[in-house]
Amino acid sequence: MKNRFNPLYSSENKEGETSASCSGTYEERCPDEVGGSAGNGEAENIQSHDNSKMLRTAGIPLIVRKIKSLFNICDLPIRKKFFFYSLGATFWILVISAIGLITMFDMSSKSQQMVERIWPQEKTANIVIRKLRGANISVHNITIFTDADSVHGDFRRAKGTLADSRLYLNTLLQGGQIADHMLATDQFSEPYRVLPVRAAEKREAIGSAMAKILELDKLVDKVYIDAQGDGEKLTAFRDPRTRKVLIDTISRYDTITRDAVTMLNDYAIGVSQEWGRFSSLMRYRFNLAILLISITLFVTLALAVFYWKLMSGAFERHLNAMIGQIRALSSGELDLTKKIDQTSKDELGSLSVELNKLIDTIGNVTTFKKVIEGDESTEDIYMRLGKIFDTELGIDDCVVYEISGNKKTMEIVYPTSGGLRMHCRGEVQLDCELCRAKRTGLLVSSRDFTDVCRYFTGSDGDGHLCIPVVLGGNVGGVVQLVCRGVNNCDRTILERKITKAQQYLREAQPVLEAKRLMRTLKESSLRDGLTGFYNRRFLEECSENLVAGAQRRKSMLGLLMCDLDYFKETNDVYGHDVGDMVLKETSSVIRKSVRASDMAVRFGGEEFLLVLTETSSEGILVLAEKIRTAVEETRVNVPGGSIKKTISIGASELPGDTQNFWEAIKFADVALYKAKEAGRNKVLKFTRDMWNQDRY
Repeated sequence: MKNRFNPLYSSENKEGETSASCSGTYEERCPDEVGGSAGNGEAENIQSHDNSKMLRTAGIPLIVRKIKSLFNICDLPIRKKFFFYSLGATFWILVISAIGLITMFDMSSKSQQMVERIWPQEKTANIVIRKLRGANISVHNITIFTDADSVHGDFRRAKGTLADSRLYLNTLLQGGQIADHMLATDQFSEPYRVLPVRAAEKREAIGSAMAKILELDKLVDKVYIDAQGDGEKLTAFRDPRTRKVLIDTISRYDTITRDAVTMLNDYAIGVSQEWGRFSSLMRYRFNLAILLISITLFVTLALAVFYWKLMSGAFERHLNAMIGQIRALSSGELDLTKKIDQTSKDELGSLSVELNKLIDTIGNVTTFKKVIEGDESTEDIYMRLGKIFDTELGIDDCVVYEISGNKKTMEIVYPTSGGLRMHCRGEVQLDCELCRAKRTGLLVSSRDFTDVCRYFTGSDGDGHLCIPVVLGGNVGGVVQLVCRGVNNCDRTILERKITKAQQYLREAQPVLEAKRLMRTLKESSLRDGLTGFYNRRFLEECSENLVAGAQRRKSMLGLLMCDLDYFKETNDVYGHDVGDMVLKETSSVIRKSVRASDMAVRFGGEEFLLVLTETSSEGILVLAEKIRTAVEETRVNVPGGSIKKTISIGASELPGDTQNFWEAIKFADVALYKAKEAGRNKVLKFTRDMWNQDRY
């Protein structure tokens, strides 16, 4: 995660800074280091070779992914995915329905045509055949019966039957309606319509049959005439000559009738065969339609399963990956290096991108927390926060304030003095209670109310947001974020940046609180709780640095050992509470007298050691006398009145009196006791005659 989080690594570690300035994989980030001692050119050749190899190996899978993405309509939103999926299913269902409907309508239409054309023609041919046979019977009856009425009746029936046959055959040729007249019952059958015959061979056959019927009609007349005889008696069968002629005529009539029936029968058979061929064609078309519907149904199901597998697989892969990451996040075992592959541009792809961003943010924040835990002070943490807000979040301007230990002032800890940016009036730093964020402990934003803070000094159009940093229940710092101009203060973008900033602050708060507590504990262990001066432990830790610094600068250290006169009597007479009051007042006087660079140490019960830097022999005594006089003139208010105390001071210098720091302290202590022996309330500087031993 280092290479993704530049602001975390300060310039203290050059190697860390180099790592922070790189991005991507190690080979991509630092090509100079690839292959050990390889130079720039060699590293570039290696990287170029690797890139070309990656392109060659990734080419085919890339094409496959593109084709798969095309068929998977991955770039479409989920709603459109299912819309096109449903549209495709509907399309194929419509195709199946269309095939079935077209086949059904075609078969129905063809069947209707065949029924309207073939069946009437076949029926008419069969009716004519039946009538010809009936006429034949009537003609034969003419020669059999001897009474005139019977002969005349058969003659009429034969003539009528042949006339009907000609009419029916003519209707076949011309088209029209036929209602068959049944001579036996003298009734008409249900009429039906006949379409005209179009085929030339059929028309020719019908024409030939009509010609035969005309011949039959003439033969009927001849038979009837021959059968009349002399007109009074039917002598045809009694006269041999007439009988022979009549038999020849009947024989010819039978032959022509047989020929006509054969023609019409062949015609009826042909029509029947046409119906059979039509039936076979209909069966073929029906079977073809069933085959097409089956194939289409199979293709539809195959495509449905294919697309469903692709879509459900993509959904399942993304969802399982996200569920795994969320489960790992909730269990604290999140692998920050494992990202979800973005294989589509739909909502799941967008969700994967956002989850990857969340993982990056969590990784950055987690890394940030680990880094600041190793920082030495709260100032270092504030510096890192400021850099993150400036560089990582793209905040136009960021200022971090830290509340002082006395909780009265606040100072800028980011940026440093070299890049100081002031967006608040100066009095806020002197009195932190003027800061609205510090006073209320709430986020202060100019987004909702422009003039929310009257101490903000930004230009017109500038926006600001002050986030309090709460440490241990109190505001320990304030982060001020400033955006320049209306365009850069877009509410949505700014809120997103603020959300990220607050994430970093939430991670930093416990670390800041711990660092601040450690600093307080450390200061309490190195300072005297009553006077606020350093204690002897602190003196022991810093003595070597003090001496080394003085030697490096070739300067003098002055030491003043101060002791209140008759302090034990004060405790005995007034009590230890008054004694503590005297010690606090005395330490206050000493603190006001020394410089900030000087060190004040409570050395013992009522003893104070002052270490003066960059001083001189005269300066040591002048300061000692100033302290003695100030203590002498100070009145300490106690219950029932006030008291005055005096102080005795012994002085020494290093390296003037000795090269050993602790020996110099001893010499100052010796001078102090000499001052007490001389009557107290005095300042004495150590001289060699005060110490007669060889060694300290």
